Amino acid sequence: MSGTADHSPGELRAWLWTGAQFDPIGGLPVSDRGFRYGMSVFESFPLRDGKAVFLEHHLIRLREACAMTGFEAALPALDHCADFLEQAGDGFARLYVTAGDGPITGACDNCRVLILIESREPTPARVYHRGYDLGMHPGSHIPLFPGLKTGNYWSNVHAFREGVAALHNETLLFTPAGHLISASMANVFVVHQGRIHTPDLRTGARNGVIREWVMQRLATEETLLTRAEAEAADEIFLTSSWLGIMPAASIEGHPLPARSVCTDLLGQYRNDPDVH
Repeated sequence: MSGTADHSPGELRAWLWTGAQFDPIGGLPVSDRGFRYGMSVFESFPLRDGKAVFLEHHLIRLREACAMTGFEAALPALDHCADFLEQAGDGFARLYVTAGDGPITGACDNCRVLILIESREPTPARVYHRGYDLGMHPGSHIPLFPGLKTGNYWSNVHAFREGVAALHNETLLFTPAGHLISASMANVFVVHQGRIHTPDLRTGARNGVIREWVMQRLATEETLLTRAEAEAADEIFLTSSWLGIMPAASIEGHPLPARSVCTDLLGQYRNDPDVH
């Protein structure tokens, strides 16, 4: 197994928006509906040299998520994130919006906005050189609020944990109809006979920031991909804000024969001034 990324937090720091600034906190009250019911949305991104990578792109997605989930009360706080993050130091950041306190059917007028930053070592170069070993989850996956990152992340984490137990670095998820959605914690691209495909957003795939970065540079078809088509791929690579662009070495134990598209993209990504 080629160095599965450890997604458990290292040193974890947290701040809460008070209406005027972000203040350090030790945790959330148990009355928060984000804790009680998973009623929260978030975005995550690296912090490097005082810079939040692609922050504005993530804020656009978080604002859209707040509009879809009724968390509009949190929107003014998001305008203050950039200035705070410039002083936060390096790490991996998650920007959360929770429903705040209230009954299940109550309005989300008291949202909490939190910034969490964990220390995390960069993925070693040897892992990119080796590539990820992918598995395919045998069951079906039904995303809640398709396309959003929400606090209801347990099913993704469960699939990831099962994959790690089976010596896979990541696990591909499929709809009940058998169409590829994503990996458990990343978007996915499939290359077959020179054509580049990524799952259609109708599957519940997320319009991730790095997914968008790739699609701006490559002629990519958004389509419905079956398990058989994933297994028949010449090349597969994953994208996420943490990994950037990660080549796959194998799928279900079968080596993938090519990596040229990903290798070229990875070079472009590493040289992008917006990334470093």
